[in-house]
Amino acid sequence: MQEKRVIGQIAKKSGKTEDEINALVEAKKKKFSGLLTDSGASFMVAKDLGIEVGMESVKRINIAALKDGMQNVDLLVRVMQIFSPKEFEKNGKRGMLCNMIVADSTGETRLTVWNDDVEKITKQGVKRGSVLLLHNCNAKEFNGRVQTSLAYKGSFDVEPDVMFVDLPEAKSKDVKAGELKEGMNDVNVSARVIRIFKATEFDKNGKKGKVINFLIGDKTGTARATAWNDLVEEAQKLVEGEAISIEGAYTKSGLKDVELHLGWQARIEKIEGKELPTVEEMRKKSALVKKIVNLEKGDSDVLLEGKIVLVNKGALFYNVCPECGGKVQKLDEGIVCDKCGEVKEPDIRPVISVRVDDGTGQIDVVAYGKEAGKIIGLDNEDLKKQKTERGSDSMIEELQEMCGTKITVVGRVKQNTYSNQTEFVAGIVELKN
Repeated sequence: MQEKRVIGQIAKKSGKTEDEINALVEAKKKKFSGLLTDSGASFMVAKDLGIEVGMESVKRINIAALKDGMQNVDLLVRVMQIFSPKEFEKNGKRGMLCNMIVADSTGETRLTVWNDDVEKITKQGVKRGSVLLLHNCNAKEFNGRVQTSLAYKGSFDVEPDVMFVDLPEAKSKDVKAGELKEGMNDVNVSARVIRIFKATEFDKNGKKGKVINFLIGDKTGTARATAWNDLVEEAQKLVEGEAISIEGAYTKSGLKDVELHLGWQARIEKIEGKELPTVEEMRKKSALVKKIVNLEKGDSDVLLEGKIVLVNKGALFYNVCPECGGKVQKLDEGIVCDKCGEVKEPDIRPVISVRVDDGTGQIDVVAYGKEAGKIIGLDNEDLKKQKTERGSDSMIEELQEMCGTKITVVGRVKQNTYSNQTEFVAGIVELKN
């Protein structure tokens, strides 16, 4: 076996016994939780010992040798680009596929993996630059180029990079959010999701499509990202505040600044993002500081500073769907959520309106959810209890004690459809005594 030959080479060059080398190999496999093959672990042990092991132990066919109709071939490749998984339907059955561009020293090809292997790709963290040892692939010509796919009984191993010095590098263009320029292609951005907007559908030249915008940021600044068609569903799963990596995107000039566009080649992946600033820090940094007297209709991402002079009367809470958190309506047939249908018992979220004065004027600031909770000082359960026991009027009367409290708010200007008054909807609230 090839692994045995590698063990023999390492033992001979290191002066250790084969049993000692085998023990080191098993320890290495255990350390990597089973993600290494025997050969992969062997080569990593060789590197630890400062020993070079010949590449002849890895048996494979080169990409340049692939021909239309080939079956049961093994390939050793590096992932140059990986696209987002897609759902498909064939003969009434649904499935998943994931496309990649892979390469070796002789060329590159498109690789497709299916269904369970798509999940494995995600779980094992396969990304641009990963090395894959593919077993049982099929080759087929399409549009004059040979493409490969992992066969029904095929498999793959994620291999340590140290083994394969003859594979090309997966060059990537890592760009910061604040450094994006018009005309960039195939760029990667690691950032935190600041805000997600509603997806919309469009019809262009008789073809229907979808688009969604979301705001991202890092230490260097913020940028507007636009995802198209197949990537819309992935973008809708994003949560404000989570860290993501966007791969294979391009830039275009937008209405206000350069935008990052995610087309069919792009991919969204969740990451740790420990070094990224929080949403609150980024929104405050990027917000435009304005006085109340200078506010205009349509203003967004504006920072106001002032004092609370009045807590306006109101219900202090609104009903939401317990499943999706969306607003619900009370109809003749019961309480209904547009997304989830009938709701038996709605949940609640806090809401509050306070009048703020900054010396140039006054405006009503409306806060919802977590930000409203910062002003009210109660979580959902305490709010329910206090509302039942005392009622909103009594609670608001007590909250008047906070008049004179300094408040910093980042948000947007909105026209209230009921009162027709201009108000400021808070996205971030910070109180100072």
